[in-house]
Amino acid sequence: MKVLCTVVLLSSMLFGQVLYEEYFTGGAAQLQWDPWVIYTTMEVVNDPTTPGGDSWAGSVSNDSAPIAAMYAGDYALDDYSVEAWIYTTVTGGPMGSYNGICIRIDTASTVNALYQLVSDFDVSAVLRLRYIQGATPDSIRYWGAGEVPGGIPTSSSWHKLKLTVIGDSIWAYYDDVLLPDCPFIDARIDKGYFGIYFFNVMGGSTLCDDIIVTGATGISEYGSELISTFKVYPNPFSNLTTISFGIEQSAKSTELKIYDAAGRLVEDLSGQISVTGDLASVRWDGSTVSPGVYFITDGKGVQLEKVVKLR
Repeated sequence: MKVLCTVVLLSSMLFGQVLYEEYFTGGAAQLQWDPWVIYTTMEVVNDPTTPGGDSWAGSVSNDSAPIAAMYAGDYALDDYSVEAWIYTTVTGGPMGSYNGICIRIDTASTVNALYQLVSDFDVSAVLRLRYIQGATPDSIRYWGAGEVPGGIPTSSSWHKLKLTVIGDSIWAYYDDVLLPDCPFIDARIDKGYFGIYFFNVMGGSTLCDDIIVTGATGISEYGSELISTFKVYPNPFSNLTTISFGIEQSAKSTELKIYDAAGRLVEDLSGQISVTGDLASVRWDGSTVSPGVYFITDGKGVQLEKVVKLR
């Protein structure tokens, strides 16, 4: 079986750098928010239901148009992840709201485009991943009741939405669960701001809280293959450590190699990996190498993790 290439790890080496945070603490916004659509505003409101527990949230609204979107950050952002708690409204009729997050917002007048993940919990009862240019949406994927983690909510409530973009690949998450068929390949926008989105033909607003943007520098994207988990334990280690990760059953071969800090190959573990179902593991005996820092890579030379050998 093949090591699944695009790494989605919580390692500080990959996703650890927090670029922006917005908690609306103390009743004020920490970031500068600008309107993607004119007449849109970001207000800070008191709400005792906020998931962060500080009773403050952001409210995005537009009294003059059905679309409301605010953006923040830096236009030069390219590979990054944005997550936020969004108050997703649930209605039984056809006139519900889109509530969600945006990534790679390009505000140039000749483009004016973005990617978004929104809840559409009216009679449609779906999550939607879309590309929008101007006011024209293009659906990339939608997830119905059988695919939304936990099912479609039966009442309005807070849920965490997350988008990650690396190169031309997009990953979408709902309540910290990766949605089916990710990543999606789309090259129409290569950089841009992050933001919050709302749409309802009858007007209104959406609530948001705990918006966190992290960098993805150092992660490489290779299309639709994905390492779902990757763990090295113990780390640091003395002599033996175990490497485990999730794999895709359709993959055909697995490659894992260990390099030292000078870039020299010290161990090829490719032929030693054990596979059980969709999980793989291998034990590395590092007793023959000197104490120091070593790097685990896949067959394409992508660095997956750093390990430390103790004395």
